[in-house]
Amino acid sequence: MAEGSPSHRMTYGGYLRLDELLELQDGPEGYAPAPCNDEQHFVITHQAFELWFKMILRELKEAHQLINQDHVEEKSLPRLVHHLDRVTEIFRLLANQWKVMETLAPQDFLAFRDKLGTSSGFESWQMRELEVLLGLENEQRMGGMDPLLHMRKLASEGKVSDKVLANFEATSNAPSLNDALGAWLARTPVNGSLPGQDGDEEAVAAFVEGHLDVMKRHGEEVIAHIVAIGHGSEEQVRPR
Repeated sequence: MAEGSPSHRMTYGGYLRLDELLELQDGPEGYAPAPCNDEQHFVITHQAFELWFKMILRELKEAHQLINQDHVEEKSLPRLVHHLDRVTEIFRLLANQWKVMETLAPQDFLAFRDKLGTSSGFESWQMRELEVLLGLENEQRMGGMDPLLHMRKLASEGKVSDKVLANFEATSNAPSLNDALGAWLARTPVNGSLPGQDGDEEAVAAFVEGHLDVMKRHGEEVIAHIVAIGHGSEEQVRPR
């Protein structure tokens, strides 16, 4: 039958694969009894977190690809900012999503907690990859835990797929987004001076001093304005 005919027409549900998606809230295969209302709420909330983690990882990897180059085109910067802006909005959404989770009372969670066994949200490999991509060092983790070693252990036990491990290793072996941004900033000219050039340290120091002077003048202007409109004396306003 020709494409575009009724049997081939794209639908909302078909495009989003809703039949498959909406079958994923009943727990693993053979899970019994079926999740109660509160447990399904718990599952859906965490699945939503994981879907947004997937989007955040993609946006940050796009940003990483743009900035992790020897020469970053000026025209790439608006795209970089666009990716980071989207990530910022997703994180705002995720923070608010906890309001939904807070509707699950502790006693209602305890009603099905035993079914979760030893599983924990800390086992989210997307969250761990996100931490690595952003530049969280092992020394900054509680107990100095190495997430890559942990992922390899889970893979050896069949708890994560080879694809998950390969993605995690690739992210771990590449410069973090923090490192890539730092390297880009380090080689960005300051008042026309490049790192390593004669007089570069003096040029950077002069730039910083000028910036601090501007900020100081701005602060003085704000204080003068507040005093002028009668919102307190200079002695009262300055400590603010």
